[in-house]
Amino acid sequence: MRVALTERLQRDARALAPEQRDALLDVILALPAGLADVHRHAGLGVRKLHASGIWEARVGLGVRVVFTRAEDTLTLVRAGTHDDIRRFLKTL
Repeated sequence: MRVALTERLQRDARALAPEQRDALLDVILALPAGLADVHRHAGLGVRKLHASGIWEARVGLGVRVVFTRAEDTLTLVRAGTHDDIRRFLKTL
């Protein structure tokens, strides 16, 4: 499975603290395998957020990453706090 990063996600990642960026990278690398395996999926805290196919995964306690799933591609859209993600979802 391919993973695509939007420009917005890259800007969000640069704004994170170094340890949060490391955790984000770990989640990005684990997502393809995690979505294929239910037990790993649960450990990533993946859940569907929006009827239009928006998903979320936890990056530690304070950061979330939002992504969409297509046939063979995960597109990571945003990373931020719970409040940042809620504001993003309201724009959809």
